[in-house]
Amino acid sequence: GSAKFSSGQTSVLAAVYGPAAPRVPSRERPHEATIVVVFRHGNRGAESGIPGYGAKERELERFVSGAVSSSVMLEDYPRTVIEIVVQVLKADGGVVGVAVNAVAVALMDAGVAMRSVPIATTCLVNAAAAVKEGCAADRTGMAESLRLDPTAEEEVRDGDDGEHSSVVVIVTDSVKRGVISSFTSGTMSQANYLSCIEAASRASKAVLEFMRLAVQQKSTREAQTLWSSSSMS
Repeated sequence: GSAKFSSGQTSVLAAVYGPAAPRVPSRERPHEATIVVVFRHGNRGAESGIPGYGAKERELERFVSGAVSSSVMLEDYPRTVIEIVVQVLKADGGVVGVAVNAVAVALMDAGVAMRSVPIATTCLVNAAAAVKEGCAADRTGMAESLRLDPTAEEEVRDGDDGEHSSVVVIVTDSVKRGVISSFTSGTMSQANYLSCIEAASRASKAVLEFMRLAVQQKSTREAQTLWSSSSMS
């Protein structure tokens, strides 16, 4: 199964291989499957970083693997490996969150049994606005210091007072609505972090509906193609 997920100018392609017998014996688990993620960003090596995050690709592989593992019914595939290749086609902010969402859709496309869908939301906390007391809120109820799906320029831009803005990727569970994991670049207050979780919870509902619609449309197209082929034969 495979899926291409885009948000703004950022685009990520994810491909799922397996479940299959592990090529490396150490990856075999007797009672469940092992998820292995390979993160590729352009032509750079595994030790390169993703702009705006400062994390190495190996770190991102572990994060993406952990974010989706709790949603996959690993116990249904003992002694196997599910390999996921993540290819960043274009990066303009929110790369990690887009990668998690691409993997989620690819797993659904591959027919891998899942108990829920992991949904990632990228939230930026503006360094200057966050320190102001009584920060105003916009029409959605989100503080002005918070922005969803930031661009690469916004992720690395300094605040008005010279402080760096912070970015947090929140991965939520589509069933329990709780937080599965988070990836943070920079520092922020507890209040801002909780605000990011609330914003991610709201945004995840729209992302989930988009995922479901995309999978349904693909299934309908495949069924129509199969029906047309059967009729011609």
